[in-house]
Amino acid sequence: MSHARPASARLRPAVLPILALAVFLAAFSACVQTPAPAEERTPLLAQWEGLKFGLFIHYGMSTFTGQEFGETPAASSVYAPTALDVDQWIRVARDAGMGYAVLTSKHCYGHALWDSRHSDYDVATSSDRTDVIKAFVEACRKYGLKPGFYYLLGWDKHNQPGRTAKEYEAFCAGQIEELLTGYGPIAELWLDIPWDMGPDTNKVLARLYAKIKAIQPECLVLLNQSFVDGSRVRSMPPTYRGREFGLAPVPLWPKDLINGEVIAPPASGHKPLIPFQGKTYYLPMETCDTLAHHWFWMPGDALKSVRTLVRKYQDTVLKGANLLLDLAPDKSGRIPEGTAARLMEMKAALADPALIRPSLTFGAKVSASSVYKNDAEYAAAKALDDDSGTRWATDEGTGECWLEADLGAERTFDGAFLSEGWDRVREYALEVKTRNGSWKAFHKGTTIGVAGASASFPKTTGRYVRLHVLKAEGSPTFWDFELYETRGI
Repeated sequence: MSHARPASARLRPAVLPILALAVFLAAFSACVQTPAPAEERTPLLAQWEGLKFGLFIHYGMSTFTGQEFGETPAASSVYAPTALDVDQWIRVARDAGMGYAVLTSKHCYGHALWDSRHSDYDVATSSDRTDVIKAFVEACRKYGLKPGFYYLLGWDKHNQPGRTAKEYEAFCAGQIEELLTGYGPIAELWLDIPWDMGPDTNKVLARLYAKIKAIQPECLVLLNQSFVDGSRVRSMPPTYRGREFGLAPVPLWPKDLINGEVIAPPASGHKPLIPFQGKTYYLPMETCDTLAHHWFWMPGDALKSVRTLVRKYQDTVLKGANLLLDLAPDKSGRIPEGTAARLMEMKAALADPALIRPSLTFGAKVSASSVYKNDAEYAAAKALDDDSGTRWATDEGTGECWLEADLGAERTFDGAFLSEGWDRVREYALEVKTRNGSWKAFHKGTTIGVAGASASFPKTTGRYVRLHVLKAEGSPTFWDFELYETRGI
């Protein structure tokens, strides 16, 4: 049987390829729409905005090495929790009133918290083979939280070396596909170091976004912009493994959410309608920050004061952004009890602001026995500035030191809060200057610890107050020295 087409149906050879291409493109356009961020507020974005408060979990190989950026190579077996309890993480979040949680599935070490087909550097070859991703998602659904994943793109110390940018893109795409196909619906995918994907970073980000949306259209994508206020789409020069190419900055785009790492929205609040390349997009904002001072658990890392945590919440949520607050599990695989307790203190203070007592030392004139390298960043006033993110540090080799505050007039007080870094103090006294110029102790203590020390003592009156460290192992450094006026006077 002849398959020749009738002459009347034939077209000239020069015309056929053009027509065929046009037909193909029309059919392709009808079947496939390139995903794009929303230009107006959608029910999905509104739902995410309504979550307001979320749990960030930094946990993985860095927990066991103490190296956040993977500086020191570590075998998979170094990951070795002794009492892993992912359920506890999410119970803590639920009890604090959080609406969602985001877990570091892979951080700078490149060690994956699930059994990945694309790498043998994961929990399947570690000292505890629990699929942490699975346990995390199941706990979120059990306690009514929306699950999200953090996934590191650039600065991967294990998986980027030895791969070209194109090969590494395929690796990341494969792992992201595993995360989005193996664990059910995921609310948010938090992609870190997105500018480190090679000279074609902008094209890589577009391809990854399209892949994510093809798998889970309702998974909201965030590209970490680092330390900015979320008022615009940031552009950065593309790199690969930190190597610069001398190329012009490219926008960290496309994405559904905009962020500020540690940085809250501007004073006027977050304006989610953000202009970009001739269009306006609706981009809700998220600020991430830590309850302690490091993202991963570190020995001796002090917890921030309730005052500082409440202020961060208010500066973020009341200005129209979500707050993603990091609580880091320790080497056991649990969130330390003191950390969980501080979160609950924060919750209570948000409900009843009267629980936060004004500090008499805030803004007081101050002097100190020494300041580390006479550096203004570590000045004595940093311990009195109502901010647990700044600190007074003493000179190296200091075993005894003091900080003196002038309250401006005689005041009566009966409570204090101290927060130090790295658990160095072994004996201290709070002292008031007497009329004859000598110092008299009104409270004495030993260690302060990572959660800080709250002190109560009989009513004491004075203008000049001194924090006197009598003995320390290592040079003391203080995040906070708060003094509270006696109630009812």
